[in-house]
Amino acid sequence: MKIIITIYLITGLVSSTNVISYSGGSVIMTMGDRLRWSSHTPKYICKFAGGACKTVMHSTAQNDTVFEGRFSLYENKQGFFAVLIRELNPQDAGKYRFGLANNWNREINLKVQHDACCGTSMTVVGHLNKDVSISCDYTVEHKRTWKYFYKLKGHSADWVIFTMPGKNHKENQFYITDDNRLNLFTMTIRDLKEVDGGVYFCGTQTWEYPIKVFSTIKTVHLHVTDKVQSSVRVTGFLGGRIMMKCRHPLENPKARFLCRELEGECPEKTYTNVQNEWQQNGGFSLYDDTSGKSLMVFFRNLTEGTYRCGVDVSDFTEQYREVNVEVKEDPCCEKIISQAGYIGETLTISCEHPTTLRASLKHFCKEDENLICQDIRAAGKYSLSDHSQPGLFTVTMSNLTLSDAGVYWCGVETSEGHISYTSLTTRVQISIISSKVIGHEGDAVEIRCPYDSKYKQNSKHVCKDECFTEHSDSLIAQRTTQNKTERFSVHDDITAGVFSVNISRVKAEDAGRYWCGVETGDVLMNYLSTELQVVRKEVLQVFGRETLSVSIECSYRGESPESDGKFLCMGQQLASCDKGGVKVSSEKNRTGRFSLSNDAPAGVFTVTITDLREEDSGTYWCGEESLGSSIYTEVHLHVSKGPGSSVLITVCVCVTLLLIGASALIFYRLNHKKTQGSSSSNRTDVTNSDGVSPAACDYEEVNHSGQYPDSDTSVYMNTSPSTNSSDKNKATCIYYTVQLPKDEGPNYATVSFQKNSDAPKSSTVAFIKEDSSTEYATVKHRPRRE
Repeated sequence: MKIIITIYLITGLVSSTNVISYSGGSVIMTMGDRLRWSSHTPKYICKFAGGACKTVMHSTAQNDTVFEGRFSLYENKQGFFAVLIRELNPQDAGKYRFGLANNWNREINLKVQHDACCGTSMTVVGHLNKDVSISCDYTVEHKRTWKYFYKLKGHSADWVIFTMPGKNHKENQFYITDDNRLNLFTMTIRDLKEVDGGVYFCGTQTWEYPIKVFSTIKTVHLHVTDKVQSSVRVTGFLGGRIMMKCRHPLENPKARFLCRELEGECPEKTYTNVQNEWQQNGGFSLYDDTSGKSLMVFFRNLTEGTYRCGVDVSDFTEQYREVNVEVKEDPCCEKIISQAGYIGETLTISCEHPTTLRASLKHFCKEDENLICQDIRAAGKYSLSDHSQPGLFTVTMSNLTLSDAGVYWCGVETSEGHISYTSLTTRVQISIISSKVIGHEGDAVEIRCPYDSKYKQNSKHVCKDECFTEHSDSLIAQRTTQNKTERFSVHDDITAGVFSVNISRVKAEDAGRYWCGVETGDVLMNYLSTELQVVRKEVLQVFGRETLSVSIECSYRGESPESDGKFLCMGQQLASCDKGGVKVSSEKNRTGRFSLSNDAPAGVFTVTITDLREEDSGTYWCGEESLGSSIYTEVHLHVSKGPGSSVLITVCVCVTLLLIGASALIFYRLNHKKTQGSSSSNRTDVTNSDGVSPAACDYEEVNHSGQYPDSDTSVYMNTSPSTNSSDKNKATCIYYTVQLPKDEGPNYATVSFQKNSDAPKSSTVAFIKEDSSTEYATVKHRPRRE
């Protein structure tokens, strides 16, 4: 670094003046009529150090103002040489020389003091075409000094108005008063104009011939605002959002801003630092839309109050529109709804809105990664339609894809002048349903979650069942490529864009709906839904016979058995339960031959199948739906052939043959009686050839012997008279009554009728089934006792 030391020859009288200034403030010094400004003469200012005056600034430019950093040399409006030093600090104190080369020069001893009264700055806002006042207080030592207001113009400053101690003065639209009782002087600007905006210095001036010194007390930034439209009321609803657009058809404004009024003023503005990009700031975000010449504001956290959305025309001039935001509570609408759809299908969403906004334009938007709800109507796959019911409209989403998952909002749009806004009332969480995953008790299962490439660096989550409430927790979270908690582990394959969850040693309680989610900002977005169905390890084997009934007992684990769904479905694969394979359920507990009953205390429901058929054999699934969880037990039903229709045929044939046999026997007896009657008409003791009295008759009733549990049965029934020799001389009349069975169990295979020795040879009628077992029932004739 080079240090240039310039030694100036003094050709005129050099005097030194003491100048008092304040840290943080400014000081202005003029030479009066002894040193006029000359554009063609070099100007300089230097500071003494070590006996030499080191140059602070030197210029040969032929301008009316030259400056370097905080130092300026310029020609004031009276044409005199002036020096301005701004933003003073204690290091600026010292002896200075300034002037024109080879001409009059002046030396000053600058003192920089620190005083709470002085050297501060403030901002004053005035309204276009209104009056504005600027007040400055001072200390006692300034009571008898002249009070001035200077205005900064670029790098120079000139006085605007001044007054003597305790006096008032008017200059055009400027008016100044000095109240030395309150140690306060005030400048008022009438009918404020845009050109009046800027930086003002209020302070006092001292004069030590030939130098006039002005020391600032305060630096005042005066902003001129212009309210270009009457206030607009914007209505939002608790738990909702507001998207607002403020149009300012001004070409190339300096900046756009939003501020919230406090006591009629805007103490702090929020500016858009970039164009055509969203910029987040606390509870709202701003977007400088250059093509639409508007400022867009998205309120996430609704707070009532008066806001200004505006533009800076210049550094000290602005235009704004006033917006009064009110937040209401309306019981019309659900705050949060959740819906899910399948890939490739259509999803219909019902959106509620307050009936007070019925005439407004309906709106449906989707939150992006910055939590800004973007209009998606131009996408082509969304359609909105009014509903006949007031306060309701529907949204149809066609050809769903994984990218359609996310957070949406239902709302209504209102426009008033250059202000339009959309009040978003209902948050809609849309998820995509993937194919079901089947896990077997005791085994391992994997749930896969594909995601968009823009979420590669986002934290991933998996949540089970109730994931859309404020009390829901993630089952497992992933903030690195791998994570593990007990039986659950997650792996994120960034290259493939898939993170997977592995569950080891699957349990029945693991069944349910799992949600894949990503963190976007401070919000967890659940976008993909997968149902895990669990098949119990136990397999039931059930046996039955055709035409009979069978019962299947299924246990369940639901905590509220009366409300949980239970069902039995048939099919080789579990998917048949979703494709019309349900035979009976707790909602419809009797369907044809199937019926369902529930034993809640035992935790068992029973399905009964009557009139079994061979085609009933196969694989069944006992299903239990408990709080969104589906748990299944596999059942194998085996139906074998039973007595069935062959029993009925056998019985009918037996009855027919019995009738034929009985008829033949009766016919024989009648003929036999006639023969005996003709041959023994002269005898007193009537007997048959065997000596048996015709009046001696035995009656024997043949009943069914009962049903045996064996599956395949042949039944043989034998009847025969007594063979006791003592009864041979007795006439016998035998009546056999065969009673048909009332059930389907036994078969009658053989019936034999035998007579005494004088009767015709006995004959046997037999019906034999191809069965593996037999039943025997024997009816014997017992001789009648005399």
